[in-house]
This record gives sequence, structure tokens and C-alpha cells, in this order.
Amino acid sequence: MKIGIIGLGLIGGSIGLKLQSLNHIVYGITNNESNKKRAQERKLANVVSCDYKLLKDCSLIILALPIEELVNPSENLINSIPLNIVLTDVGSIKDPIVKQWEKSHPLFVGSHPMAGTEKKGVNAGCADLFDNAKWIITPTAKTKKRGLDILTKLISSMNCDLCFTSPILHDQSVALISHLPIYLASCLIDTANTEENKELLNLSYEIASTGFSDTSRVGGGNPKLGIDLAMNNSKNILKSLKTYRENIYTLEQIIKNKNWEVLLNKLNYSMEIRNRFVNKKN
Repeated sequence: MKIGIIGLGLIGGSIGLKLQSLNHIVYGITNNESNKKRAQERKLANVVSCDYKLLKDCSLIILALPIEELVNPSENLINSIPLNIVLTDVGSIKDPIVKQWEKSHPLFVGSHPMAGTEKKGVNAGCADLFDNAKWIITPTAKTKKRGLDILTKLISSMNCDLCFTSPILHDQSVALISHLPIYLASCLIDTANTEENKELLNLSYEIASTGFSDTSRVGGGNPKLGIDLAMNNSKNILKSLKTYRENIYTLEQIIKNKNWEVLLNKLNYSMEIRNRFVNKKN
């Protein structure tokens, strides 16, 4: 297939590398000449340009843009995408993006690969980012079968595990398991950064190891993404934060009251439940 990718950052660039390895012809669009040059050097696409006209012969286009640009796309972007091609996005929220693009394009299908790193930009893409990753597709009553079939086949060929759900349920779920951890990790970093005690802070800097690194990683990622998520999925994120706050209060009371057996049961339960999220054991 001839596939266009608008945006060659971490996700778009990784898709470009993966699709080329599957013998697709990839046309990549960057937002400036500097990114164009670097994308060419890294071979993120077969052809790279800043001109949307490059996409006119594609049969499928992937929008790999920041959430803000997906929710509020420019008229130039909307008008540059031929109406007869299949269109998808890779944004990490779905309901506002799907509503916006279903108004603009008859063959739009919302999607979201559950993969990423803390890196960003044209230097971040890697061909194996999606290996065995979940890729969510969010069809609605307006989704055309042709677009859904083509996108499903393509993603399956990328060694991804497909998951289908509604845009609304998607946003509720990712608020809990993907968005909430960003803000919790930020709070963890702030809490550990005990600047009022320099001796303690310096020791913490020195001995922080894999436990802190693993639990704080997403808090050290792209700040702009954190802002975009909070702005566009605020209702679900606030609900998740409220539930987390209640759980923290409960934990605080257990420790304050020295209910060690209750704490042990709670930690055992958490250990068992974690397998359902991380190791997919039921």
C-alpha cells in the first residue's frame, strides 16, 4: 500500500519504520525543514516532505499529530486529505478526536496504539515499538466497513494485538491505566524532591534505583502530552484522581492505626490483581 503519515515523531516515525519493513511505500509529512532533513536521515519514510500534496495518491493516511492538533485541526489539514482514502489517527484520547474527524472525513476510523516511551520527536522512532503491543480501534455507528477492514488488516500485519471498543469507554479506561500514572509519577517526583532537607535530598539522588525509575518514568515524559490529556480528558482523569485520593486516605488510616494484617491483605490483593493488568493472567 501507499501509506501517508502526518507527523514523524515517536509514534509516527515508528509506524513509518515498521511499515517500510513490511514493504509498504510510506510518505511522511513533517512540520518544518529541519525535521524533514532529520526524518530523511533516519529513513522514517520512503519520501518525506512538508507539503500535504505528497499524500494525494495514498490509499491510507495516519494522523500522528499532537492531541491539540487532532481535536482542533486546521482547515488546511482537513482540506488536504482526499475524501476517498481511509483515515485514522493514533491519539491517546478518542471521543473528541473521533467526533471532530467524523464530521470532516467519511472514511475516518479512530485508533490508538498502546505503546510509547518518554522520548519524543523525529529522533525517537524505532521499528520494534509496536511488537506485541495492544492497538485499540474505536468504531462508531458512522464507521464505514471498508475503512475498518483495511485498517484492521494493516494493524494485524504489524504484529499488534487488536482491541475494539467505543471512544467513550476507551477514554474512561486510559484515564485509569495510562493518563493517571503520568500525574501520580509527577507527584512522586515532587514528593521525593525534599528540598527543605538537602542532606536527605542528595542521598535520595544518589541511591534512587530501578524501583524509583520504573514508577516515575512516565512523569519524566513529554509535558505537552500531559497538558493535552488533562485538557481533553479532564472528566475521566478527575474521577480517577478522586478514587486514587480515597485509596491513599484508606492506606494512610491503615498505617496510622497499625492494622498490619489489613495492610498485608491489601498488599497481597494488589499483587494478585496486578497480574491481570501486567501479565494478563486471570
